[in-house]
Amino acid sequence: MKTRRDFLKSLPLAAISLGHPILSSANSFSLSEKFVVTIQAEGGWDVTCFCDPKENQKGEEEITRWSRNDATQQTGNIKYAPFAKNEHFFKKHAEKMLIINGVDCQTNAHLTGQIVSWSGRTSGGLPSITALNSAVNGPGLPLSYISFGGFSRTERVTRATMLSPHINELKQLLASNVTNQGPIVNADLWNLIRDINISDAKDYLAQEKLIGGNVRLGRAYLESLLGTDEIRELADKLPEEGNGGFSKNELLKQQAFFAVKAFQSGLSASADLNVMSNFDSHDNNDTEQADSLSVLTEGIDYLWDAAEEAGIADRLFVVVGSDFSRTPFYNSAEGKDHWPYGSYMIMEKGANFTNRVIGGTDERQYALKVDPSTLEISNFGSRILPSHVHSAMRSYLGLDRSELVNQFSFNNTESFSFFS
Repeated sequence: MKTRRDFLKSLPLAAISLGHPILSSANSFSLSEKFVVTIQAEGGWDVTCFCDPKENQKGEEEITRWSRNDATQQTGNIKYAPFAKNEHFFKKHAEKMLIINGVDCQTNAHLTGQIVSWSGRTSGGLPSITALNSAVNGPGLPLSYISFGGFSRTERVTRATMLSPHINELKQLLASNVTNQGPIVNADLWNLIRDINISDAKDYLAQEKLIGGNVRLGRAYLESLLGTDEIRELADKLPEEGNGGFSKNELLKQQAFFAVKAFQSGLSASADLNVMSNFDSHDNNDTEQADSLSVLTEGIDYLWDAAEEAGIADRLFVVVGSDFSRTPFYNSAEGKDHWPYGSYMIMEKGANFTNRVIGGTDERQYALKVDPSTLEISNFGSRILPSHVHSAMRSYLGLDRSELVNQFSFNNTESFSFFS
């Protein structure tokens, strides 16, 4: 069986191509059931222009400008707004999508919206779904949980490695003993220093009187030393100069490129990708949302293409969401403000729960109730909360079988089988 180092050495240099680099299709190193990726549209996306399309109603205020002349589109069972670059995206990926609409985020505040959307609870204290996946399925990996920003709370179940989205900066960061002029310290001396530190860390951890916090810090330090070879070899596979063919505004694609590279290399189990665009569209909503949604859909599209080329697409579990949504009607600045009822898009290749929409909002964008048993709209059902979605994801991914994860349980009265 190959080690991670042997596997990395087997990756061809041709994996870095001109233009938008796509990874080679070497066999992936078996780490976990799924590589979990969150894509956080930070700021509050307008789902009426995306996956919960709304058309103007006679006698009501205008809810979308696009519906003046266009109608809601549909591919498979997925309805979408004919807006920005949605058509290409939905037609290409509808078979991988589960859309959950009408999710009540229970807040109009950005910070609370980010906490609840990515942990499942409005108050702090719960880790992200990506942190839990890394803690259960890749606790000892050098870069088990990588984050490019957004909500990435671990609550000490694992460590998050915070990274820059720029490929050229990542290469310099990961290859810590190398500059453009060559090694900082002689390679043999560098390895000797590392080996001495590894020995010291092991001696430190062997002490019987260490308190829990110091044990965690010591283990973290030791694991960081043990993973340096694999991390350096990952850095060697990144482009030498520039951003590998990406333009300056393609930060989400660069994040996706690195995440797939880390998954394929056997170094990571989870990643948080953060869309660095202007979804908080209090002014000029349609212009800002069109630009931001285009960045989002092109980045997701690239993620799946890269995963296909890397041979790991069938192991990706991708969760796309935002703080909340935008108000149903425009303000005086042609913008839209904060609105608690939003959506999740969950993507997986070849799953039996995809090409489907669950939940919804009415014509004025108020959340509709859903029967937890049938998943049909029902006046006698319940509003879908982020906690329902997170609880179902934990169960589907098998994370709820872990005692560690069950320390962060939800107190839901209903269970929604979104993934049956």
